Amino acid sequence: MNTQFPPAPERYTPAWANNLAQALRRYFGAAVSQDEETPRVVLRAPNGSLFDLTVDNAGVLVVTPTEKARA
Repeated sequence: MNTQFPPAPERYTPAWANNLAQALRRYFGAAVSQDEETPRVVLRAPNGSLFDLTVDNAGVLVVTPTEKARA
């Protein structure tokens, strides 16, 4: 399943974050059950690089490079 997420802006705004959250809900809605939890999501960049998407204890989304692949 492929989707187009909004490009990262030069300056983050609540509107951009809301657009990203809506895109993530649409994308993962069919793949993840409602109220299902996961510690991370692995995203692949167009160049093939892999990134972990996680959330910290303050609720901030954190994106970090990863070598992990889907099991």
